[in-house]
Amino acid sequence: MSQFKIQNQKDFDECLMWVSDLYKDVYGFRPRCYNFQAWSFQELQDFVNDLIEQNEREAALQRAAEEKAIKDVMSLGADKETALRWLDDADMHFMYGDDKFYESSVEKYGWVANHYDNLK
Repeated sequence: MSQFKIQNQKDFDECLMWVSDLYKDVYGFRPRCYNFQAWSFQELQDFVNDLIEQNEREAALQRAAEEKAIKDVMSLGADKETALRWLDDADMHFMYGDDKFYESSVEKYGWVANHYDNLK
């Protein structure tokens, strides 16, 4: 993994434009009570690199959990496409109570959509 670097004020200012998004990706909410403007280049750089590492670790855990869920469903006798469809059906039922309003969200962001490229 390459480290993010802040070498000048322009890099620092650009980082301030997206660090809140990265923080939200990691923690699920925007940062509060941070005065990033008062931080040194090194402090912000270290903070961002820690967030990037944590985000990458969590993404790897998420991928592993998804792969396990797919394999678990396939162990019941389903092919991959059927397993993904069943996972979508389960999400629809348990997350949305089979509310038809959310079907388009599941079709757009669900298991099948997320793994479509790897089906064939």
